[in-house]
Amino acid sequence: MAYGTGIARGMGITLRQLFKPVNTLEYPEVSRPVPVNARTNLLWFEERCTGCSTCAQACPDGCILVATSQDAEGRRNIDRYEIDFRICMYCGLCTEACPYEAIQPGGPLDDAVTNFDEMYRDKHTLSRMAQSFLKQNDNTYPNGVKAPDPDGEFHRL
Repeated sequence: MAYGTGIARGMGITLRQLFKPVNTLEYPEVSRPVPVNARTNLLWFEERCTGCSTCAQACPDGCILVATSQDAEGRRNIDRYEIDFRICMYCGLCTEACPYEAIQPGGPLDDAVTNFDEMYRDKHTLSRMAQSFLKQNDNTYPNGVKAPDPDGEFHRL
C-alpha cells in the first residue's frame, strides 16, 4: 500500500512541474551574465602595464613571464609578457598585486581549445584579446573604468 501513495505523490509533483516555465538557457544562443568577481580568464591591458612584474612575483604557479628593457629616456619597455594558462589556477593573486590594474579577470568563458599549446599566450595574443573585450564592452575595462580613447595616441601609464 505504501508504494501506491509514493508513486501517486511523485506523479503529482511531476504534473505540477510540467506546467511551470523552464529555467534552462540555450547556451550558444543565450549566454548568462558573468558575475563581477568571477574567476574567468585573465585580460592584460598593455596600455596600463608598466612592466613592474609585480603580477609575476605574486603568482604562486609562476605562469606569468615579464621581460623588460629600458629605452634612452629611462622608461621600461615591455619586451615579453606571457601567461601560461595551462598551469594557471585562476587564484586572482596577480590581479590583486597589480598596482595599475593592468591584469584583470573578465576574459571569455567559452575559451575552449583543441590544441593544448594554445593556452600559452604571448604579448600579442593577450593584447588582441583585451582589445576585442574593450570593443565588445563599450571601451570599458572589466572593473568598470572607462578605457582611453582607442583612436587617440597610445600612451603607457
